[in-house]
Amino acid sequence: MLLANINGAIIHSKTGSGVVDGNGVPFWIEFAADSSFARPTLVYITGGSNIVVENLYFKNAPNVFHSVTGGATDVVYRGLRLNAEVYDDVIPKNTDGFDVGASYVTISNVTVNNQDDCVAFKPNANYVTVTDITCTGSHGLSVGSLAKGSNDIVQNIYVDQATMIDSAKATGIKLYDGTSGHGVATVRNVTYNNIVVKNCDYAAQIQSCYGSTSTCAASNHTITDVYWSNISGTTSTKYDPVVANLNCPSLGTCNIHVSSFTAKAPSGKANVLCSAVDGTLGVTCSGAASG
Repeated sequence: MLLANINGAIIHSKTGSGVVDGNGVPFWIEFAADSSFARPTLVYITGGSNIVVENLYFKNAPNVFHSVTGGATDVVYRGLRLNAEVYDDVIPKNTDGFDVGASYVTISNVTVNNQDDCVAFKPNANYVTVTDITCTGSHGLSVGSLAKGSNDIVQNIYVDQATMIDSAKATGIKLYDGTSGHGVATVRNVTYNNIVVKNCDYAAQIQSCYGSTSTCAASNHTITDVYWSNISGTTSTKYDPVVANLNCPSLGTCNIHVSSFTAKAPSGKANVLCSAVDGTLGVTCSGAASG
């Protein structure tokens, strides 16, 4: 479904029982055999303004569920359920719930069950608010990935009241390294507040070497005014006793703050790994970060 340069559209179910089925299983199977196989986004918004998507159940997206980009503004997603579950051992890869690369976007009262980012704040995301969201099986609420081949900016992001279940990370930032050909990322004014962690591998993560398989070139990305507050719950056993891994860009700026961080590993410990953090973090770092 494509909405290109549309102003004033509403996509909704009057009864709240409407279903949009992307019939993604054949796409997942083909992609598992051939990773170059192109798959469509279920609902793609580019340009336009004053668009509302509400009160619907979306399932089996071939690829990303919802993408908004291309200078779109004032887009609202609310009262939605998104579901892409493993089918006969075939993983529905890249089924991001929301890829947001636009301005003045709100996401509220949403549940997502998928196999990639629950919400990804993509390049040019600006003034994005996410409230009352539950994500299961995802890669988390993620800024990025950024700076793969261009200079990217994400700013003015506010997340409040999120429950994160069985995720690779609950919250985080993903940046490519400083290898020639990669760009420079700017991330500023991002808040993760009132996040409940249930069996996620990390409660919080910053990756400055995203996509690197061996060596990681130093980068000069800028991360400023990023806040984690009221983070509670229990992580998985995967990295116990570590609950957060904050690997900031070694040649850049990393002005981040943590408060009321009570998430713990199953052992009861709550180690936080940190590298290249500027100033006072707000929690004690127990070792160097990586990734």
